[in-house]
Amino acid sequence: MRDAAPVHGVRNRVNRGATALLGANWREGIGRNGAAYGYTCPDGEKYPYQWFWDSLMHALAWAEVDPVRAATEVRSLVAAQTPDGFIGHTIFWDAPVRLARAAFYNVRSRRDLTTATIQPPFIGWVWAEIAERLHDDAFLAEGLQAIPRYHGWIERNRVDDTGLAWVILPDETGCDASPVFDQPLGWKAHGGPGFAVLVNEARRRGFSFARTREAGGFNVACPLVNTSWALGHIGLDAMGHPGARDRAREITMAMVDHLWDDTAGIFRTGAPDGSLLPCDVWQGIAPIALPDLPPEVSRRLLDGWILDPQRFRPRHPVPSVSVSDPSFMRGDGRFVPQYWRGPSWPFTPPFVVPGLLRMGRHTEAAILVEAIEERLDAQGFREYTDPLDGTGMGARAFSCQAVVLALRAWLDNPPIPARLPPATRSPSHTP
Repeated sequence: MRDAAPVHGVRNRVNRGATALLGANWREGIGRNGAAYGYTCPDGEKYPYQWFWDSLMHALAWAEVDPVRAATEVRSLVAAQTPDGFIGHTIFWDAPVRLARAAFYNVRSRRDLTTATIQPPFIGWVWAEIAERLHDDAFLAEGLQAIPRYHGWIERNRVDDTGLAWVILPDETGCDASPVFDQPLGWKAHGGPGFAVLVNEARRRGFSFARTREAGGFNVACPLVNTSWALGHIGLDAMGHPGARDRAREITMAMVDHLWDDTAGIFRTGAPDGSLLPCDVWQGIAPIALPDLPPEVSRRLLDGWILDPQRFRPRHPVPSVSVSDPSFMRGDGRFVPQYWRGPSWPFTPPFVVPGLLRMGRHTEAAILVEAIEERLDAQGFREYTDPLDGTGMGARAFSCQAVVLALRAWLDNPPIPARLPPATRSPSHTP
């Protein structure tokens, strides 16, 4: 058995470092739309804007040390919400997007306050976690107003007859250059010579899913995005919104119907023709967080993939691509980095740890969190990490890594998805 003193020393150093980094990367002011904002930028130089799912990671971390600031973080996201409910995946509060980046960003005009696309939509879950800690009726009421409007935009603009939400650009999944997109995108893949062409095509179509599909453009159903959306409904249910848990179950079962690869035992990204894109990426294990996942599906994900050292449990987890997949890369691979092709990022464990906890695998969850703490203590708060040897890469003060504060806290006080009982109704099919 390991000596507890060094372990606690690592944990304390990481906790202090994470809290300090959150504070150092905090930005606040009055935005170009006249709204007050306060958010944590992922990195002061490389990532100055407010990104949607980065902010949700920051809010989960802040919730453990300063729930008021966590509330400000998510309130700032909805402060940029449009009248129809949409929230963009990047908000440019105090200045337009940098000119050098404008061609590659999903904006209609450089003057836009936000991008015209989404990111994994689990704001409802994060809002509910903050509400449990804040005990503020006004904050709860704000969430119950803003989040159903946001979900309504997704329902109206991104859902087809599968009942799933679809994305029209790879960065809407948060996993921009994931190898799962290589096949459908070809030379237009993120980091390639044609990516600007892909963005411009989406711009010409008004970033419309309907027009994109009609034109035969890129659109896929991502298991991570739909897991996030189901988690958003689970959060709404925890806040008392009627019908939200039923919608979470429907999304979960639609993923099992349309995205589950029963032969391989993992979720896949779905194409418009009903086929599944054959690549073993972490998006396919994200649904483990969902309490309504059928038990056999959960077991196969956990034992066949998440806990397998040759897949998603190498020495420095959780990799963005299975170590055994032919597309796996230990780094970003090029002069122009291509992200999400193998390295471990801080966005993956907040989906895996709740799944381990709800499946009764507390020991495995604790070992995972401890491995992350040791890596951060040794390498610092780097943007992403070689999953085999732990070498840190990318930004050097990446505050999304502070989500480790939430991961550690969840071992004693599990998050909402890990506490919920499974669906009371049996699924109408067997996966």
